[in-house]
Amino acid sequence: MTRHGVLLCVIVYSVEITRSTDSRQVRRRATCESGPAKVDIRQVAEEAGVSTATVSRTLSGRGPVNDATQQRVLLAAERLNYLPSAAAQSLRTERAMIIGVLVPDLGNPVFVPFLRGVQHVAQSCGYSVLVVDAQRSIAIEHQALDRLRAHGVDALVLAGPARDAARVEELRRAGVVVMDPDRVGSSGASLIDELEQPGTWEMCETLAELGHRRVAYVSREKVPGRAGHRRLRAMSHRSETLGVEIERVVLGRRDSAGIGALVADVVRRPEPVSALVCSTHGLVPSLLRGLRSAGIDMPGECSFVTYGDSEWAEAYRPAISVVSLDLYAVGVDVATSGIRLLASATTPPAVGAPVADRRPLQARFLRRESIGPVPGGRARSFI
Repeated sequence: MTRHGVLLCVIVYSVEITRSTDSRQVRRRATCESGPAKVDIRQVAEEAGVSTATVSRTLSGRGPVNDATQQRVLLAAERLNYLPSAAAQSLRTERAMIIGVLVPDLGNPVFVPFLRGVQHVAQSCGYSVLVVDAQRSIAIEHQALDRLRAHGVDALVLAGPARDAARVEELRRAGVVVMDPDRVGSSGASLIDELEQPGTWEMCETLAELGHRRVAYVSREKVPGRAGHRRLRAMSHRSETLGVEIERVVLGRRDSAGIGALVADVVRRPEPVSALVCSTHGLVPSLLRGLRSAGIDMPGECSFVTYGDSEWAEAYRPAISVVSLDLYAVGVDVATSGIRLLASATTPPAVGAPVADRRPLQARFLRRESIGPVPGGRARSFI
């Protein structure tokens, strides 16, 4: 796809995210941008019972304001649906007031709640969000990162691992705050590592209790990426203690018929695999088409699990069992941390205060219709 194709996708997706914000945010935008109804700083000052200078200091982060007064101003701004002008903020801070988000593949629906979380925080703080789609291509990723740099983004949020870490590092050295969920966390470890492992272990325990002794971890590439390696490591560690063998199945560039033939071989051989764990949600449609082409019954012949949830995964029949992580909360957490870093790195600080912390919840395993007892086997209890 050409560079113009990438830009078109960004524009369309940005519009969709804006449409997806809740009604309060839509009303807030209308209030702030439509002529006569616009609320100004004097009205906020009157509502809070303070001077306009105090409102300015509170919203810009410049100068001392005690906690009680700050809270009064923020509540008044919220009641009046007031947001400072992004253009004015940009002039005061010498920043573009833009947060860029690099998405590995916008075709993967699990990224939507993450983007909404980032968007919510960014809008609350007066930032615009520019989303670019790498389309699982290192060449397109380069073009996307170059475009973000040309737009002068203040921060870059990685919705998934970047294929070219060196190019991301160039942006960091140029002064762009880079936020990566795989590299931030309460202990300095990966946030996603901390959150996803409990869901993976719960999945392994459920499959073991259903009698599954041999499980396939299915991926597209022979050498897994960072997320794939993390999931495989967590699965292998827990499965070993449960007496469950993990086997790798690599799909490569096979079409549906080829995928079906490969899966049929591992499911129907003398010592078969009885459950498939898909390494990423984006791979699920290809794998399901392969199962259908081979006539493999799910879960009668083979149970099926994937990472990441979506509405269609729940609506599909049989409904797909998933390791589900609250990616909206992860987006909020990462964007909040990024804006705090921007504030600490600026003189004066970046305008606006991030929304209240909402610590992401640990991943859960959601058992649905796609898994069942191993064919011909008996369930076991590990509790």
